Amino acid sequence: MENALKTVGILAALAATTLAFPHPAAAKPFPAGIVNLMPIGHIYDHPWQNVNVDGMRIRMGWEDIETQDGVYNWQLIDDCLALAATNGKFIGLSVVAGIKSPPWLMGGDTFTDGSTTLNVATLSSPTANFVAADVGRVIDCEKFPPGTTIISRTSSVATLSAPATATKSGHLTFSILARHSGVPFRVLTAPDEGVMPVPWNPVVLAKWRVFVAALGARYDGNPKLRYVPMGGFSQTGECYLATQQADVDYFNASAVAAGYTATVDFSAGMVAWQAVTKTIINTYMTAFPTTPPFITVARPFPVDQGGVRAVNAIVAWGVDRYPGRFGIMNSQLHATSAPGYFATDAIYNNRQTQPTGAQFLCSSGSADNVARLSNSPPWGSNPLLSPYHAINNSFTAALNIGCRYVETYEADVTNSAYQTLLATQGAALKSR
Repeated sequence: MENALKTVGILAALAATTLAFPHPAAAKPFPAGIVNLMPIGHIYDHPWQNVNVDGMRIRMGWEDIETQDGVYNWQLIDDCLALAATNGKFIGLSVVAGIKSPPWLMGGDTFTDGSTTLNVATLSSPTANFVAADVGRVIDCEKFPPGTTIISRTSSVATLSAPATATKSGHLTFSILARHSGVPFRVLTAPDEGVMPVPWNPVVLAKWRVFVAALGARYDGNPKLRYVPMGGFSQTGECYLATQQADVDYFNASAVAAGYTATVDFSAGMVAWQAVTKTIINTYMTAFPTTPPFITVARPFPVDQGGVRAVNAIVAWGVDRYPGRFGIMNSQLHATSAPGYFATDAIYNNRQTQPTGAQFLCSSGSADNVARLSNSPPWGSNPLLSPYHAINNSFTAALNIGCRYVETYEADVTNSAYQTLLATQGAALKSR
């Protein structure tokens, strides 16, 4: 199936994409040190000049870059790399597919002139051109809960199945999904949120591979780009595909319909997930020959449905196929992180040969977060630490499991009480 999905479109995209930077001859050094974890989207008002920060992790949605099929808006990434050059930082660049996939892929029309009012379940737009066939269709908009649908319409006003989540005056961007022919998509089951296409759908996979090829052609040669967390096989940037049984059932059924067959060890969904993940990893490795791509280890399905076995198999495959190039990280770092847990073992067991890193589980900005970082009640059985020691001990844990860099939430990076800590732990990470 993988070979069948390789298309000349990938090569065409590479040929057509403007090369912003020439490819260097040698692979780049592994990323190391303190990395500021930036919010998705805006990249300007951040601690670019903090001397204790070595790198910046930027996260963007596929929908924000490929605004139309084959039409790319590279400005934010270009600006980010320019800021990195000016301020002596390196960049970790991730583009999220999954719930950040472009509406046009799912048959959606996007409008930018809607408005909502507080607690009123309506959407008004003079140019949305609501039609009778829109009733029952999904609205994709940050101001409405995922899965909100139109239940009635009158001219330019649509009545929705759920109230607005915020007041918004002026312009509002929203999409009516499936107005046109598009790929199948899933409205994820709460507490998961968002609308995502099926990763192994041939059209979705082909479009994502073309996008990754274009991304690599433009940016792999930039020396400030030091690592690329991969996406396209999950909800967001981690490996999670489904955490709720209704979604597990949906993806299993989708895989069976696509021709995948369950094995003794894996459901059809996990067979499909491994196949598409390998294809996407190969695409990243080709697109970024000098910049290490990273997998962010997590269970694609729940533990009792083969999720741990599936991601462990992918890590083993990646390390074997791409020695010294297959980056491994997780986003679950806390003060008691240690070998013995699958997402930690993936880093620890490959720390000598592969690029490695971790992302904090959360910031230290609330009492509940400090309890999570401490692994203390109600999250675990360890003693509750102070915010300072929760952060410091987490860095030490990262060093002990073999991390070279740690993505740290911006609220902690900018905390004046943590600057000496950041300097000390950053030096330790860079000395590995």
